[in-house]
Amino acid sequence: MLFGTSAASANSDSQSNTKDTLKVLYWNADDFNRTYGNLFSKKYPDTDIQVVTPTGSSAITDYNGAIQKYSPDLVLLPPYQYKEMSKDKKLTDLEPLIKRDQYNMTTVYPGLLAELKEQGGGKLYGLSPKTESYALLYNADLFKKHKVKAPSDGMTWEEILKLAKKFPTKGDKNTRIWGLSASGSSNLVMDIAKTEGLIYIDPNTLKATANTAAWKNAYRIASEATKSGVLDERITLPGKSYLESSPFIMGRSAMIVASISQLQSLQKAKNNVKNYKPFTLGMAAGPSDSKDRKSTGDVRITEIFAIPAGASNVDAAWDYIKYFNGDDYANEYYKPNTTGNNIGAPLSRMVKEYSGYKLDAYYKLKPNLDSASTSYALMNKSANFELNFRSVLFKELAQVVNGKKTLDKATAAIQSSTQADADKLAKAQKTKR
Repeated sequence: MLFGTSAASANSDSQSNTKDTLKVLYWNADDFNRTYGNLFSKKYPDTDIQVVTPTGSSAITDYNGAIQKYSPDLVLLPPYQYKEMSKDKKLTDLEPLIKRDQYNMTTVYPGLLAELKEQGGGKLYGLSPKTESYALLYNADLFKKHKVKAPSDGMTWEEILKLAKKFPTKGDKNTRIWGLSASGSSNLVMDIAKTEGLIYIDPNTLKATANTAAWKNAYRIASEATKSGVLDERITLPGKSYLESSPFIMGRSAMIVASISQLQSLQKAKNNVKNYKPFTLGMAAGPSDSKDRKSTGDVRITEIFAIPAGASNVDAAWDYIKYFNGDDYANEYYKPNTTGNNIGAPLSRMVKEYSGYKLDAYYKLKPNLDSASTSYALMNKSANFELNFRSVLFKELAQVVNGKKTLDKATAAIQSSTQADADKLAKAQKTKR
C-alpha cells in the first residue's frame, strides 16, 4: 500500500526548531484538516500536524503495517481495530495520563467509557469524541389525544412497534396520523438487527446465520408492522420541503427513532415553516437490546483516538485527545448558527441540552460495539456482503408482506442466498491459496 504525507500548517525553517510536530495516521489529509486539524491548530498554534495518509485508497486496512512504517503519534481507529490492537497491547493506556493531568472525566458519556474499557480488555486505550446514538422521540400531544401510554426508557423494537399499532391507520397518507416514522420491512429489519447485535455471516467461519430465532423474529415484526400500515415509510410530499414532508416534524407521527439532528430539524421548522404548530416533545432512551435493556448495538463510532505504544510524542497526541473530548470543543461543536453546522451525533462530552431540548435519553443506554466490529470485519472481506444481504431481504420480505410467501420460506431463502454469497468468497480464498 502506498502512503503519502501532508502537513496541516506550513512550516518554515525558522519555525521547525521551535514548533512541536504531531504525526497522525488518517485516511485523508484534507478531510482530517477540515474535521479536526484546523480547529486543533487554532488551540495549539505551536504544534504542527503531519498527516500520514494512504494514497489511492478510501480506507486504511493494514493499521499495524502503517504504524510500523510511519511511527505516528496518533491514530484514529474504527472499533474493530481498536479492539484488536488493544488485545495485542499495541496502544498506550490513557488512564495514567488522565490521572497525571487531573483531566475531567465526570461529564464524559459513562456508557461509552465502560464499553471502550471492555473492548480494551479492561484498560482505556482510546477516547472517541462522537457517538452516533439514537433516542425514541415522541409527540406527547398525540399520545394524550389518543389515550396511549407514553413510551418509557429501554423499550425494545418489538414493544415500540406494538405501541405504534395503538394509533389510527386510516386516512389519506398526506394528512393522516402515523404510529411511527420508519422505513418498512427490509430497512427496519436492519435497524432491529443493529440494535440486537445480530450478524448474518460469521466473519471467522463464513457461515450464514440469517435463519436464527432472533433473525426470524426481526423479519416477523418488521413485516407485520409494514402490513399493519402504522409506518409512514419515510414518505415525501411533492413540492414540499423535507421539513414539511416529515410527518413527525409536522406533528402527524407519534414516534421516531432519531439522532439529535432531528432536534435541529424541529427548531428549523419552528423558524422556517409558515404557520407551523409546535407540539410537546417527549424523549425516551431506546430502542434497547432485548437481551440487555440497558444497552444497544445501534451506535456508530467511526473514530477512536488512540496513541500507539512507543509513540515519540505522547504529550502532543494526548493534548489532541484531551481537546477533542473536552469542553472547549463541545462549545465549538454545538455553537448555534454556524455555517454548515449540521449536528448528526452527540458528543461523548455530555451537554445538558441542544436546540432547547434535553439530551439525557441519548446517554442512558450503554453502547455495544461488537456489532459494529463484526460489520467492519465483513466489509473488509467483501464490500458486497451487506449490499447483497439487503437486496435479498428486500425481495423476500416484500413477498411476505404481499402474502405471496410464508415467513418460513422467506427465511430459508434469505439463509440460502446469504450462504451462497459466503461460499463464493470462501471458494475464491481457497483458490488463491
